[in-house]
Amino acid sequence: MTTRSAVLAGALALAALSAGCSAGGAEPPAPSPPPSPTATSDTGRVAEFAGLEVPARATGLEVDERTSDGGLTTLTARFDTDRAGAEAFCAAENLGVYPDPEGPDDADAEAFGIDPADPGTVDGSTTCRGAEPTAGRVQREVLILYPGADEARVHLLAYDSP
Repeated sequence: MTTRSAVLAGALALAALSAGCSAGGAEPPAPSPPPSPTATSDTGRVAEFAGLEVPARATGLEVDERTSDGGLTTLTARFDTDRAGAEAFCAAENLGVYPDPEGPDDADAEAFGIDPADPGTVDGSTTCRGAEPTAGRVQREVLILYPGADEARVHLLAYDSP
């Protein structure tokens, strides 16, 4: 076989291979998409940052997390549950529990970002405070309001200590 014949035979083989692939042959696999970042649920964010477990029967969970220019994080959360769920939330390790038969004052309401349209409380409030027990760098404050006989509205404020 001459060099010219070998080159021609190789070109014909390549053309036949290309034609076979485009005419229904196996196509190269599509590149897989890059893995998406793992989304942490709101309950996971509360547990991870503040070391607190949101009750399974909680509803309406809202979480907001902000980081200051200095790199300190503040996490706020709000959810509704029953009294037992709220009591279990405040029974977490290293939280002191402080009942207040009169309910929160204006300063507490402002600190927890409570909307003035919030139904308030029919049976005082409970405040729970303490540092996250693992590293102790996160301060946790919880305010529980009781808008109904077996209803609890839980407000959480957790923040990095400088």
